[in-house]
Amino acid sequence: MTETTEPASAPAPLAVETARPTLRLISWNLWFGGEKVHDGRHKQVDVLRSQEVDLLFLQECWGDAGGRLGRTLGMTVAQQSWDNAVLTTGAAQLVATDTAPYATAAIVRTRLGEVLAWSVHLAPRDYGPYRSAELPEGQDAVFAQDGEVARDQQAQRILAETDRLLAEHGEMPVIIAGDFNVPSPVDWDGDERPDVDWPATRRLIESGYTDAFRAVHPDPRLAPGRSWAQIHTLADEPRDRIDFIYVRGLSVLAADHLGGAADGEDAPDDQGFVEYGGVCRHIPDHEDNEFPSDHLAVRAVVAAG
Repeated sequence: MTETTEPASAPAPLAVETARPTLRLISWNLWFGGEKVHDGRHKQVDVLRSQEVDLLFLQECWGDAGGRLGRTLGMTVAQQSWDNAVLTTGAAQLVATDTAPYATAAIVRTRLGEVLAWSVHLAPRDYGPYRSAELPEGQDAVFAQDGEVARDQQAQRILAETDRLLAEHGEMPVIIAGDFNVPSPVDWDGDERPDVDWPATRRLIESGYTDAFRAVHPDPRLAPGRSWAQIHTLADEPRDRIDFIYVRGLSVLAADHLGGAADGEDAPDDQGFVEYGGVCRHIPDHEDNEFPSDHLAVRAVVAAG
C-alpha cells in the first residue's frame, strides 16, 4: 500500500484532559475490506492515521485488509480467520479460540499492562430491527430466528472463552469490540424504540462489561449513535447502534462515533457523532465517498481501573 496524504477534513483524535496513561481504541467494520469505495484502502489509512490509535479492532478484513493496514500503520496484527483482526502499536499474542470466524482474541501489551482484546463480528442474518413492527409483543418470535439464536450463542462462547483465557493467563482488563449485528437493550428502552431486551448484548451487560459509548452518552435521545447504516436511505435500511466497544477492568474517559454523515436525518444531530468527509452519498452513488465504509467507527479513550 502506498503512502497517502491526510485529508484536510480529517478530525482530530478524541480529546481527553487527564494526566493518567490512556489507550485510544477504535472499532471499525471495513465493509468488504474497503473494496466497495474507490481507493478504499488508501482512504482507510487516511482515516486511521489522523487518530493516533493504540488498539484497532477490525471486522470484514476479507483476508488481507488487516495485514495491509498493519504494515502501513506500523502496527502488530493478530488475526485468527478471514474476518476479524486486532491491531496494536505494541506486542500482541494471538490466542487460539474456538470462535472462528466470528471472533479473534489477542493478549496485547500496552502502557496499561496486558489486556485481553477481542474483535468480533456476530452473525449477520435475521437482523432483528427488520421486524420492529412486531416488537415488543412479538419478541419471542424475533429472538427465535436462527440469526438471533446464533448471535446469542456466539456471545456466550466469547464470554466462556474469555473466562478460560483469564484462568490460563491471569486476570487482566478485557475489551470486546466489533460489529454485533444486534442493537442494545439500553437503546431499546420503550421510549423512542420498543422495550426489547436483545439477548446477545444483554449477556455482556450482565457479565459486567461497560458499553463505552453509553458510559459517555447515556441518553439515547441526545446521542442515538446509529452506527449502521448511514450510507443507506431510511427507505432501504433501518439505522441503529450495532457497533460497540465493551470494556471490563478499565475506565472510559471519552467515546464517540466517527464517519460520513447521513443526509440530514440523524447523525448531524447526534451529540456522540463526529463527521468525517461530509454527507455520505447513499448506495448506489457511494463509490466516491471520503469515508470508506457503511459503518461508523466507534472511538473510545480508556484508562486503568
